[in-house]
Amino acid sequence: MKTLLTALLLLGASTCYAQEPAAKPQVLFQTYDAYHVPYRIPAIVTTKKGHVVAVADRRYCQLDIGFGKIDLVARTSKDNGRTWSPDTVIQRGSGVEGAHDCGYGDIAMVADRCSNRILCMSVTGNVIYIKGTRANPNRIARWYSPDGGKSWTKAEDVTDAFYAMLPNTRTMFIGSGRIMQSRIVKKDKYYRLYCSVLTRTQMGDKDVACNYVIYSDDFGENWAVLGASTLDGNDSPCIDGDEPKAEELPNGDVILSSRKWYGRFFNVFRFKDIHTNQEEGTWGTCVASHDVPGGIKVGANSCNGEIMLVDAVETATKRPVKLMLQSLPCGEGRVDVGFWYKEILPNGIYSPRAFAHNWTKGLQVSKTTSAYSTMTLQKDGRIGFFWEEQSTDNGYNMAYIPLTISEITGGQYK
Repeated sequence: MKTLLTALLLLGASTCYAQEPAAKPQVLFQTYDAYHVPYRIPAIVTTKKGHVVAVADRRYCQLDIGFGKIDLVARTSKDNGRTWSPDTVIQRGSGVEGAHDCGYGDIAMVADRCSNRILCMSVTGNVIYIKGTRANPNRIARWYSPDGGKSWTKAEDVTDAFYAMLPNTRTMFIGSGRIMQSRIVKKDKYYRLYCSVLTRTQMGDKDVACNYVIYSDDFGENWAVLGASTLDGNDSPCIDGDEPKAEELPNGDVILSSRKWYGRFFNVFRFKDIHTNQEEGTWGTCVASHDVPGGIKVGANSCNGEIMLVDAVETATKRPVKLMLQSLPCGEGRVDVGFWYKEILPNGIYSPRAFAHNWTKGLQVSKTTSAYSTMTLQKDGRIGFFWEEQSTDNGYNMAYIPLTISEITGGQYK
């Protein structure tokens, strides 16, 4: 690698256990490298063949998507993260002012478990999210790799279809990072996809941030809104939420995890009977994680993170369990990215408040300025963790490390 991280993986003595991971972090994209631009926004997937594909924004405009030219660039590992290919541009922004393809950024991805296809969704264009209007919105692009990341199709602008789903929305984007693929619901060739959107919706005389969960049963060609009827903001499962993520409980119910100050918003969609109807159900009442006993509570930061359910074994009893992992910065400000984890009952039915209870602090991955993070389950059973870590030139490097469940949980699970 061209440079080492500013800090190695160290553990905060006051919050984490004294164990250092066996692997060392790698910088996959270095801010102000030969391209002299910053990188941001991690996304990572594992293909059916076990290849790990990591993607980030290459920000020629120096700022967020909407301000100008941004390319999306990828690197691939065929050996569980030990070595990586040179970077490849998978979508190139034109940089033309006002053009729908001016830039591509804030990517969300999923690799199909039954084929070599990868779906990518991103923001596109030259409109800043907060300034988007229904006439000139924050735009949305979709494209695929048919062969596990070897090649990529041309991006298709699908803005109109997405805004038609939520007609009262003036601007929106999909939460970057991981699009979740169901383990239970399958229609024809594909298991269902879940992801979440952040919108600005006019509710009376107020412009309100709202989250919705959307789903696709044909690997991203068509989408629908989960558990919403009025689509006017009042039926949002998380009003005042920020960048959102989705995950599935073992029984098929769906979790919404949304960025907020000091922790997370959580809500749960409970299906009436997922075996007979994969659309009908209800959302609970959204809960702030730091308002419940034992809930996730962090310092004064609001930042994107990742939520993911994994299989594990309790070390002491050898008991198979389901673990929910949540990554986010844990300090005052965007610093100290790390994990929280919670054991999930295999057939448990969770209210939002019950889901928000009783999380445990896990591995602190960073001991410096750090921000967005995401993860993937690798073929070797480790968690491929990809996050934004402080650069020596200001800004963020895009850092990767493979971690075992034992390392994440301090030996409590493996």
